[in-house]
Amino acid sequence: MAERHVMYLLLRADLLGNMRWPLGAVFTQIAHAATACIWAFRNDPEVVEYMADMDNMHKVTLKVPDEQSLLEHSKKLLDGGIAHRIWHEDGMAVCIAVKPMQKQRLKPLLGNLPLYK
Repeated sequence: MAERHVMYLLLRADLLGNMRWPLGAVFTQIAHAATACIWAFRNDPEVVEYMADMDNMHKVTLKVPDEQSLLEHSKKLLDGGIAHRIWHEDGMAVCIAVKPMQKQRLKPLLGNLPLYK
C-alpha cells in the first residue's frame, strides 16, 4: 500500500505568545493557508489523490518560533523543490501550507520542527 499523503502546516508560535492573537484568529489563518494551498495546486496529481479521500485527509501542524524562521523554512522548501503557500495577514507571513505529498519527501526539510501542541 502506498504511503498516505500528508499536508504539513507551519505556524508561528509568537502569534499566540508575544503577539497575543486570539486563538480563533490563529485557527482562521491555518484554514486560510490550507485552503489557498489546495486551490493553488488543485490540478496537481498528489493534491487530486489527497482530496479524493476527503474522509481520511491527514494534516500535521509544526511550530516555528517567528516570522523570520517561517520565511527561512519557506526558502528551504523552495530550494528543495517543495511546493507550498505562505499565508500573509496584516502584512506579515503567519503560516505555511505545504502541498500534500508523502511525508518521507519532507522529513529532511521539516524533521527538526516540533509538533504544535
